[in-house]
Amino acid sequence: MTMVDPEEERQRLTEFYAQMSKGELLHVFEDAESLTDVAGKTLRLEMERRGMDTYPLKKGTDVAEFRELVVIRQMDFSQALLAKASLESAGIECYLADDNMARMEWSNLVGGVRLRVKPRDAKDALRILGLSEQKASKFRE
Repeated sequence: MTMVDPEEERQRLTEFYAQMSKGELLHVFEDAESLTDVAGKTLRLEMERRGMDTYPLKKGTDVAEFRELVVIRQMDFSQALLAKASLESAGIECYLADDNMARMEWSNLVGGVRLRVKPRDAKDALRILGLSEQKASKFRE
């Protein structure tokens, strides 16, 4: 992976943001948390240059949502991505647990990536993945 020179990136972003309308800048600013440090600082400078407000937008109160999930399979990262894609294409909401560890190639420390679904979707998910309930039950938490 090549390293980007922060000064070159700042200059590129300065030119890029200068070409945007105020509405476009506000749209980007709404999701400023997803920007890199250089991009966020450059965006704020451009907005301040135009006399725009750069205080964080208040979108209401964030509420954490608890979802009961069951583990239906534990596998390596590439298998987990394929299984997740299969389930999502069938309309089953699913999540990967420990996938960040696997991306850093530490999956052996956590035993692989765990594929999780809502309990009501477990049977359908197992059927789609071609697993029996007995085989998958050993992965359940």
